[in-house]
Amino acid sequence: MGIERNKLIGFFGIGIFTYKTISGLSYSFSDLAKDLLILLDSKPSWTFWISELFGLILFVILINIIINRIFENFKTISENVLKYFIWSFCAYFIIQVIQISYPSIKSFFVFEVENLGIKDYYGYLRNNYMLYFTQSIFYYLGEIIAIILIYNKTKNE
Repeated sequence: MGIERNKLIGFFGIGIFTYKTISGLSYSFSDLAKDLLILLDSKPSWTFWISELFGLILFVILINIIINRIFENFKTISENVLKYFIWSFCAYFIIQVIQISYPSIKSFFVFEVENLGIKDYYGYLRNNYMLYFTQSIFYYLGEIIAIILIYNKTKNE
């Protein structure tokens, strides 16, 4: 019992765009959390750790929700692969538009006046450059957790 080639390619496309959507969404919310914490004059260290952990947790939660929804609705998705492929691409496109426009909106509304919190935050990162390495670790940790979730779900089904 094999899966048709068109469906396989459709599922692959759904997976790619869904992953990119979730990744972009969690990044956007992490960035928003960072900006809010800066506006609230949080310590730069708190701003860094809270926003990074928030992005990681949101990514893992969204991946888990999507994995469960796919397994619950596999038959429906299989029968309408093209429809779900288009939906996943549209969601990805919308998130990309938001990510592209967010810096402009932010600078226009929020950071019109020079904010010392921004200088403090990026000065903190510049003085603690290993935090950039930590950001990478969080990114790859999220991907490893996603792989584990997918593996466990497929192993148990």
